[in-house]
Order: sequence, then structure tokens, then C-alpha cells
Amino acid sequence: MKNNRAKCKSVLWQILPIEVLILLSLIALCIGTKFISPLSVILQTCSKTESVIITKIRLPRILICIICGALLGGTGAVFQGFFRNPLADPGIMGVCSGATFGAVLSGLLPVAAISFLSPATFFAFGGALLSAFCVFLFSKFFRGNSSVTLLLSGTAIGTFFSAIASIILLTHETDLHSFYVWTTGSFNAKGWKEFTVFIIPSVISFILLELSARHLDVLVCGEESAQTFGLNYKFLRNYVLIAGSLAASCAVCSGGIISFVGLIAPHIARKLYGPLHKTLIFQSMIYGGLLMLVADTLARTVVAPSELPVGIITSLVGVPFFMIVLVKMSGGKTQS
Repeated sequence: MKNNRAKCKSVLWQILPIEVLILLSLIALCIGTKFISPLSVILQTCSKTESVIITKIRLPRILICIICGALLGGTGAVFQGFFRNPLADPGIMGVCSGATFGAVLSGLLPVAAISFLSPATFFAFGGALLSAFCVFLFSKFFRGNSSVTLLLSGTAIGTFFSAIASIILLTHETDLHSFYVWTTGSFNAKGWKEFTVFIIPSVISFILLELSARHLDVLVCGEESAQTFGLNYKFLRNYVLIAGSLAASCAVCSGGIISFVGLIAPHIARKLYGPLHKTLIFQSMIYGGLLMLVADTLARTVVAPSELPVGIITSLVGVPFFMIVLVKMSGGKTQS
């Protein structure tokens, strides 16, 4: 009986954030420039105008927002596990800088809007994948296969793409406001077209991230020890790079560059559910979606009818959180 009760409590504890996410999604559907009664939404008694607002504007935006946060949270958990660094986040592989470069480059080329994506979004996705590919090739020139090699390669490639993007902005007439919104993150004007485009690669990313759990649990004991237990470290390195880069690319292209969600969500999940990656990665996705949904809801309601970039909200929360984690790390090293 005690074991059954313990299992029930464990299951309820794990599905609690999903229930909270559903509740917050309902609240997000109702609030905005025009408030819609929750009862009208639940009972489907909304007016035609309210139905259009919900189905055409708010619902796709909420879904894209949750998916973006889940991708960042899951990628952060995988990267923190692989690099064994609690400060690792989805941006360490240079994906964000590559996406920025692609978005800026699209302003120079005479390309028309693709039927399902804007040129900036399309080129950003390509730039993010290009950055990840460059990191992969660059790391091949080093003899070592360590995670440090990937980390340094990502930093170098990211800095390079950021520099190129800055040169383009300084030497050409571009829409600086659009670029600013891109670099601070926003889900404004995101609809079913964007959702349809990114749902398939996002689902693939979710599956790939979750499948890395068992290997990351073995890696906890260190690279050399893990290889003695039969772990193919080279395969895991390539696998994490592909899965994490695909997930981060989808996240960046769906919402722009949004900081700290991929850092905060894994820490919350690890604190509540422990270090085993099978649970940790999944819960990091849920809490990433939660954090992103709350941030986006605040971004579009705090100064309504205007809207704040969602990245500003996540940064206001993320910077103090980052400093707390950094202080704890420094304290632990000092005590040891």
C-alpha cells in the first residue's frame, strides 16, 4: 500500500506542471487587449469576433510560445548534462549568432517572401544550421574529442557570425527596429503558418533530445570513466550537437533570440525531480514552456496595447538567477 501511494504521489507530482501549463494557457487565451471570459472559452459561447481572436491570433501564438520554451528547456538540459556545466545554455553552440547572421543577410538579398515563411525566418533557420555545421567541422580540426573543444568552437564561430552581422548592419541600410525585435525575441504576428512549418522539426527535436537521456546519465561519471562503461563518446558528441542544434534552431526561428529560458528551466527541473535525465529533460521542456508562456503573457499585457519583447522579461528574471547559480558554484569551489 505504501509503495502504491508513493508511486501515485510521484506520478501526480510529475503531471502537476502539465496541469499548471494547461491552466495558464487558458488564462493566456482570455487576457490581452480584449478580455474574454474564461467561461465563454470553456463553454464555447464566444462571439464571432472573440472566436477569431482566440483561434486565429492567441491560440497559435500560445502553442508556438510553449513549443519554443520547451525546445530551449530541453536543449539546455541536454547541453548542461553533456558539458557537465550548470551554466550551459542553447546559445553556446553559436546557433543564436548564426540565426542573427541569417536574418540580417536576408535584408541584403533580393528575395521575396516564401509562401510559408518570411525571408528573415527562412534565412535565420539556415544560418542557425550553418553555424552548427561550422562548429562541427571546426572541432574536427582538433585532435581532442572533449566537450571543451566543442564549447570553444561554438564560442569562436558564434563570435565570427556576430561580427559579420554587425558589419552588415553598419554598412547597409537596414530596418534596425525589426532587427532589434529579432534579437530580443517576440511572438507577435506568429500564426498557424509558422506553427505548421516548425511543428515537425520540433517534434523530431523533442524525440532526439529525450533519447539522449541514458547516455548522459553514464557521462556523469566523466568522459574516461564513461568510455570504460561502453559509452561511445564520439557518437554522443555528434548526436548531442545535431539534436541540440536542430532544437535551438527551431526555437530561435520561432521566437527570435530569447535568453535564459534554457538555463533556468533545467535548474528548476533538477531541483524538483532529481538529476536522472529521462525525467530531467522532459520536465525541463515542460518548465521551459511554462516560463516562456508566462513571459510572453506579461510581455503582451503589461504595456497593452503596446507590447514588450519577450526576451526583456526573461532577461530580467534570468540575470539574477544566473548570478545566484554563479555564486553557488563559486561557494562550492571555495569550500572544497
